[in-house]
Amino acid sequence: MIEVRVAEAGELAGLVAVEDAADQLFGAYGIVFPPSPDIDRVADPNDVLVVGRPPAGFAHVGDVDDGLHLHQLAVHPDHGRQGLGTALLSAVRSRAGGRAVTLTTFRHIPWNEPWYRARGFVEAINPGPELKRLVEGEAWLRDLGERVTLTSKVMEQPPMRG
Repeated sequence: MIEVRVAEAGELAGLVAVEDAADQLFGAYGIVFPPSPDIDRVADPNDVLVVGRPPAGFAHVGDVDDGLHLHQLAVHPDHGRQGLGTALLSAVRSRAGGRAVTLTTFRHIPWNEPWYRARGFVEAINPGPELKRLVEGEAWLRDLGERVTLTSKVMEQPPMRG
């Protein structure tokens, strides 16, 4: 059984190494992130779920529109393929309490869009205003690779025009 828990404030700085190591995996796909870790600047540690002591993976979440947004999920490559990401995603869904979970990710990286789709996520058809602003704020990521916005629930379809 994999224990997922809320991060302790003192653990946030240590998550930078997890984030950096996980980001290195994108290099094989030509994606290189600028050196600007974000996880250690999270305002509230309650918005970060972790696995392991010290943490080997984390999920950073926050309320967006009427759902819960997964800002980032990262597992240190030394601990990959052990179910930590799946456990973190399950905990995120539990925290959402029946609300939609949304996220943005790279379309063609195997552990991104395909991984989430295999776990029931679909493309967000009509995202809410907060999610739209969040996606616009991530415009710089589109320069690194094709992005997609996913949701754990089918969002309302736009009205039909006739």
